Amino acid sequence: MAIKNIFQLENQGKLWVNITKQGDKELREAQKRFGFDELDIKESLPPFQRPKIVKRDTYYFMVLHFPVFDRETFRLGFTEVDFFLSQNYLVTVHDNKLPAIEAMFDECKKNKSSADKYFSGTAVHILFELLSRLFDSIFPILLHVNDDINFVDRKMFTKISGRQITEEILRLKTNIVTFRRTMQGHRTVLERLLFYAGRELDLGSFQNYINSLREFANEIWHILDSQKESINALHETNESLLTLRTNNVMRVLTIISVITFPLTLMATILAIDTPGNPIVNLPGGFWVILVLMVLGALGMLAIFKKKDWV
Repeated sequence: MAIKNIFQLENQGKLWVNITKQGDKELREAQKRFGFDELDIKESLPPFQRPKIVKRDTYYFMVLHFPVFDRETFRLGFTEVDFFLSQNYLVTVHDNKLPAIEAMFDECKKNKSSADKYFSGTAVHILFELLSRLFDSIFPILLHVNDDINFVDRKMFTKISGRQITEEILRLKTNIVTFRRTMQGHRTVLERLLFYAGRELDLGSFQNYINSLREFANEIWHILDSQKESINALHETNESLLTLRTNNVMRVLTIISVITFPLTLMATILAIDTPGNPIVNLPGGFWVILVLMVLGALGMLAIFKKKDWV
């Protein structure tokens, strides 16, 4: 194929066509060559579709999502990979955001021994090796999320502002929700592939791959469950800390109000210039009022201290 963004490898009668742009021109060229169903072509175009697998007369159409981490925003997104699989060919359609696909394609292109190894048997061998690498590339992202959770756990009881910690927790919760939504269809699609696959794919020869992919999917899901529980626990702890801090602030403000109001009232009454006021004409009356206010404040603080309110 001479069209840009379409690359192919052929070995031992097996063909891998790698389409690195989810564009109409590229997909129409693949449809023209392999006779793909019109519905599958439309579903390979943006926007993203749900994970699925469909058995056609001459091929299998599969949609999977994989996480993508944005290092600038620290937000987790996902990208779609579409697979067209038959006995003798595999067509992958993606937006070139997953280095694992390009790494395997380049390896098979430059290293004949790798191509001989992965292009043996049916084209499902290429698919299973590619899925194994894609699953394996997910674990560094999981470790990064774990590191972020541990960072929040360490910093929660330090002097870092509650707002900063709250924003970090909400970012992590969003990332984990996106991660889970991205991965939740993998096990179902894999099991349906095994259920739908005919004898032409010769899945029995790749049982080790099948077991490995199942273990990958289960392990990733278990880790995501653990991360979900951890970040929810941290969120609840942070909410409790924020409530405690708010209560402390309100207690201090209440104490200040309780002390200030009666002293202000006393000072106002003693300062009224009316007949019979003993303070108005008393030499040093200002200092008398000041001393009375200080003594009143100390007395109330002593009472609060005795009742363990401060």
